[in-house]
Amino acid sequence: MSYKKKSTRNVKPGRKREKWTDILPRYLTFLTHMRPILRETRRVIIGLDADLLLDTEILDKIREEEEKRNVRKVRALTEFSAMYRSNIYEIIKDFLVKYRDLIPILDIKDYIIEFLYESVGALNVLQHITNPDEQNLEHTYLYVLVKFIEEKLLPRGRNLKVIYKKLLEVSPDFYDCQRHILQPHTYYREKLEDSDSFEIPGISPKVYQVFNNITSLFNLDPNFGNFPEKENQELPMILKTEIFNPYIDSVANAEEEAIDQISERIGLRILDDIFLAPSENLVEIMIENNFIRSNTQSDGVIRLLPQLSNETLYLYYLAFASQRRGFLSKELINWISMNFAFLIYMGILKWKLSDQNIFYPIFKDLQTNEKILPYLMKLICFPNYLGLDKMKIRDSPQYRKEIFNFIGSQIDNLKEFINEIAIFCEKFDKERKNK
Repeated sequence: MSYKKKSTRNVKPGRKREKWTDILPRYLTFLTHMRPILRETRRVIIGLDADLLLDTEILDKIREEEEKRNVRKVRALTEFSAMYRSNIYEIIKDFLVKYRDLIPILDIKDYIIEFLYESVGALNVLQHITNPDEQNLEHTYLYVLVKFIEEKLLPRGRNLKVIYKKLLEVSPDFYDCQRHILQPHTYYREKLEDSDSFEIPGISPKVYQVFNNITSLFNLDPNFGNFPEKENQELPMILKTEIFNPYIDSVANAEEEAIDQISERIGLRILDDIFLAPSENLVEIMIENNFIRSNTQSDGVIRLLPQLSNETLYLYYLAFASQRRGFLSKELINWISMNFAFLIYMGILKWKLSDQNIFYPIFKDLQTNEKILPYLMKLICFPNYLGLDKMKIRDSPQYRKEIFNFIGSQIDNLKEFINEIAIFCEKFDKERKNK
């Protein structure tokens, strides 16, 4: 009698693990249609007598003819191409109407051609952002830009101390971005009461408030107790209940391990089931960065006095998340990869497009972003880049719209970072050409 042994593995049904060769073509799909449309439009404007531009109806007829010429595509591409071409011509018409009485028509034509030329250049970089075979990665925009951003927002290192030091060194210029990268706008989706204890979630406003309260209590009114790992030294301590009881319904369930998890992620531990105190690892980091000063008591015991700043615990959480990036929650992976994709995308646009370019709104439009950024997010998650679990990237169109909504409310520090990325792109491009 024979029988088939039942598998002991619990394999979840669903999508197969996507490969680089699966995702890159999807990322390129719409880019390969956007660039020809811009080039066609540039060719039309160059060949058109400047005086004819004064009649906007001529542009409408040209656009209709261009749409008739197109070969048949799948419906999604056809609709997108029609929308994209229509937007381009509407922007040109608005520009003509606005300035035809203020600027000579020949100059207006030159401006339009220059703006189209810049836009084609931006799409050319986005289309060739990486190599299909993943060879010579260090010479690709995607690789160097991910590493450039990673070093400031989610650095790698052999231990927490090294990662923390990297974050702290750039925090004077990038702290708002560092805080932003851990605070998903969709944090409310995190179900802490049901979460995997190994998963590291993003930080909600309530948890951020907990951090600030811990910082204040450590600085102003700590208790002191024996340092378990060091004789003749006393650690600063605060009451666990004083911090967590007011927020227990908002940030965690009533179980003790939830408090343990939150405490561990910011470098704290629970002593005697009553006090919150810094772990040995956090003490070393604080001493190294002057967040603790020593005071020798009359009995010879060294008391460690904290002098924390707002970012002390926050950067520890970020360093902790960076070190354990394989255990980030779904929401946090989506948020981090989306921010990296957005920074790279906007950095390239900032580099290639002048601030006056009338076609900027098309690139920033939600309909364009949701066709490009989700696949860029997945490419960024691969091991050679951020090394995040790309299977956790959500494919829901509604979720894409929701997560991209933050684009309209950028923080100033993010805009400054985009400018710095654009400068880096220019420098990297020159180095590539000189080799």
